[in-house]
Amino acid sequence: MTDERSTGDVAERTRTAFERVARLVPGDPLLNPPATDAQLGAAEAHLGRPLPADVRTVYRLADGQVQWRHDDPRWAAGLVGGEPLLPLAGVLLHWDQWAGFDGETGLDEFASSTPEGFVHPRYALRGWVPLTHDGGGNHVGVDLDPDVRGTVGQVITFGRDDEQHQVLAPSLLSYLQQFGDLLEQGYGVPGEDDEPWSLRVPPRTSPHSLFRPEG
Repeated sequence: MTDERSTGDVAERTRTAFERVARLVPGDPLLNPPATDAQLGAAEAHLGRPLPADVRTVYRLADGQVQWRHDDPRWAAGLVGGEPLLPLAGVLLHWDQWAGFDGETGLDEFASSTPEGFVHPRYALRGWVPLTHDGGGNHVGVDLDPDVRGTVGQVITFGRDDEQHQVLAPSLLSYLQQFGDLLEQGYGVPGEDDEPWSLRVPPRTSPHSLFRPEG
């Protein structure tokens, strides 16, 4: 019974946080229709592990956001650090591409984690589930196989150019709550000339630095 109450509480708080971000983000989020339980179940079977309750809740609200295409060149106002949330099909597509690198330990030489011990110092890991794609092979995603100090479901960076994997929040719920706070404080900068919006940060500083890895 306790677990059911806890799951329901996470779902309600995630819904509130997601809807606040979608309301405050500069621009149209262009949300897709909700994913079905069957689609979520198929995704989890493909990944070989369950998704956290907050991730499932987000996809029950919207199966990601419209992705830019040449035949539909609209910019969705991204809900994950300025990048659009991938539909489940896109999540699995990029996860499949990275899964092929999981066993190639020769690529791990320069990998590290910030904070140390939260993310496995690997180039790729099957437990990393991408939620965004920046067009250059880099992602914000959830970590379902954390290192000894990390938390299952923590939000991390990983990808082609990301050797120092950064923990942004202990969960997707925490990430959305922090993101909503930043937007309410005026950190969202509208894009110009059909460009995506961005987060206001000091020069030579990553928007990821605005988030707290432990909530």
